[in-house]
Parts: sequence; C-alpha cells; structure tokens
Amino acid sequence: MVRQTLELPLAADRNGPEPLTSQIAGQLRDAVADGRLATGERLPSTRTLAGLLGVSRTVVTAAYAQLFAEGWVEGRHGSGTFVADGAPGRPAARGQPEPVPPPSGGS
Repeated sequence: MVRQTLELPLAADRNGPEPLTSQIAGQLRDAVADGRLATGERLPSTRTLAGLLGVSRTVVTAAYAQLFAEGWVEGRHGSGTFVADGAPGRPAARGQPEPVPPPSGGS
C-alpha cells in the first residue's frame, strides 16, 4: 500500500501576536472549514507535525487537544488523529439529513 503524504499549508510564526498553539489550531480549523482537509482524513502525528513546523511536540499536542475539545478532530486509539465527521463548519456526511429549520410562527 502506498501512503500519501498529507500536505498542510501550516506555518508557525514565533514572532506573531498569537501563541504557537493557537496559530496551529486556527490554521487546521480553517483547512477543515474550507475543505482542504476532508472528513476522515488523518492528520500527521504530533511528533511529525512538530518536526515539520520546528516547534515542540507539546505545542502540537495542545493544538490537537483544543481541536478535539471543539469537535474538529477525533482520536482513534492506535490509529491517530482524524478530521471528525460533522466537524463544526463542515456539511453533514452523506446519508445524514441536513438540519431542518423550525417553522416560523406567524398567524
């Protein structure tokens, strides 16, 4: 099986106004919301992403933990971290009904 490398347009700016953890979490959130990361797509390990960005693993672990708490990603024991099905900002997965707005009252 050939393993594809996930190319993420992420950057960590040590001189930026935001903490590194917030920068990484925000960029991953944006990538999910605009479709660059699909539902079910596996994210790099914390060790790999930390190495790519030149930050500590603790920074990436904290970013993943924040996204997990917000419902953007999910962990699969022994398999890694994946974009969550139904992540905020993502359309419902196929086969799941779209939410129906409540009827407007007015009579």
